[in-house]
Amino acid sequence: MQLTRTELFERIWSEPMGAVAARYGLTGNGLAKICDRLEIPRPPRSHWTRSAATRDPRPELPPAPIGLSETFALGRRQTRQSPGTRTRMSAEERRQHLMDTAGQLALREGLSAVTIREVARLAGISETQVHNCFGGRTELLLALARREIATQESQRRRRIARGTNHQTRVMLSTIGYLHEAARRGPLLQMLLRTPEVRDALKPERAAQSDAARAPILQQLVGQGKMDIQSARASTAALTAVSLKAGGIVASRRAPFAMVEEICLNVVMAGTISDEGLAAGEG
Repeated sequence: MQLTRTELFERIWSEPMGAVAARYGLTGNGLAKICDRLEIPRPPRSHWTRSAATRDPRPELPPAPIGLSETFALGRRQTRQSPGTRTRMSAEERRQHLMDTAGQLALREGLSAVTIREVARLAGISETQVHNCFGGRTELLLALARREIATQESQRRRRIARGTNHQTRVMLSTIGYLHEAARRGPLLQMLLRTPEVRDALKPERAAQSDAARAPILQQLVGQGKMDIQSARASTAALTAVSLKAGGIVASRRAPFAMVEEICLNVVMAGTISDEGLAAGEG
């Protein structure tokens, strides 16, 4: 297909790279390389996961590199393949690509726009192929929510591992959670407001929450100065503060720095108080 640099520039700044690439039979990385070769500025990776108000402004398109035309052919090159060569995505790659497409569509147009038909269209495949990966819309949304939760938890554990004591680990965990909520939270908040997703994830989220609190409870009651009921109540209260702050930054209802400072002050004050009670100092 014949395109101009201006046309491609307009398209990659109007919808996710993956969707544009699929339309021309390319991968997202392949299209990115073409853009770089033609010196076409492209959106950063986080562009479509952020709200419209916080996205980077679109730059100006510079002139074509010397020796290159403004018009070029775009499409998948047909190559001779040996028998048995795989040219399609693996099942897992396809699942990830479909979740990426669904997430970008939800952030751009709202969760109601995420249908199997629309995801298939944007991914450049048939609805049947989508159903081969996900039984239906709810299964797709659940998989997307689980991936977002797993990513946040992985980041939380990585940050906690850098802490040398309990207070430092709590501080790193809180800061990390708020940053993840600001970056990835809008999509997860949207998913968790969907009744079928929220209800299906309740048992899993409860188990994950219990597992995350277990080391804290063990430390608080380990010295025998705080009973388990008090430790659970205090930990639940401080967790609620963090979750509320995460919801605020995810929805952009207040400046991030202000929410982070207030949340961190409350959580750290509560943590220090709990440690004092557990040690019999108060």
